[in-house]
Amino acid sequence: MNFFSFLFHNFVRKKFISLFFFFLIVGCYSFKGGSLPKHINTISFTPVIDNSNYGNPNYRDMLFSELVNKFRKDNSLKVVEYGGDSKLSLIINSIRDETAFVKPGEVEKERKITMEVSVEFFDAVKNKSFWKRNFSNFAIYSVAGIPATRDRAIAEVIDKLTDDILLATVSGW
Repeated sequence: MNFFSFLFHNFVRKKFISLFFFFLIVGCYSFKGGSLPKHINTISFTPVIDNSNYGNPNYRDMLFSELVNKFRKDNSLKVVEYGGDSKLSLIINSIRDETAFVKPGEVEKERKITMEVSVEFFDAVKNKSFWKRNFSNFAIYSVAGIPATRDRAIAEVIDKLTDDILLATVSGW
C-alpha cells in the first residue's frame, strides 16, 4: 500500500465515522412541529373583542384585518368567512402605554406600548379546543410626533403579534 492510498483510506474512514455520528444525532432529534391535522383545511375568525379599555376601536379592527391578511398570504389554511374547520378567537386583554426609558432629570422622549391578547384555536369539526394562549408584544415610539408615532408603534405590535399567532396556529404541532 503506498502513501497516497493510505491517506485516502484514512480520509474516507474519518468521513464515514463523522457522517455516522451526524446521522445518529439527527436521528435522535425530534420536535413538536409539522402540519395541521388532516381534517383541518379552512379557518374562520370571530370578531376581535377589546377588553383593554384603551379607547381606540381602530386597534381591534387593525388586529383582525392583519391576522386575516397574514393567513391568506400564508395559505396553510383557506380563510372562510363562516363555518371553517377551525376557528380563531381573539380578546385584547390590555394595551399599556407607559414610559420607556427616563433617567432622573431627563424629559421623556420615548414611550413603550404593549398589547396582550388571549387567543383560542378551536377545532370546529371535533368541537374541541386545540389550544388557548396569551400573546404579548411591544414597540417603542418617540413622543415627538404623537399620535402618528404611537399609531405606527401599535401597527408594529400588531404585526409582531399576528406573526406569533400565525406561527403558533400552523406550526404548533
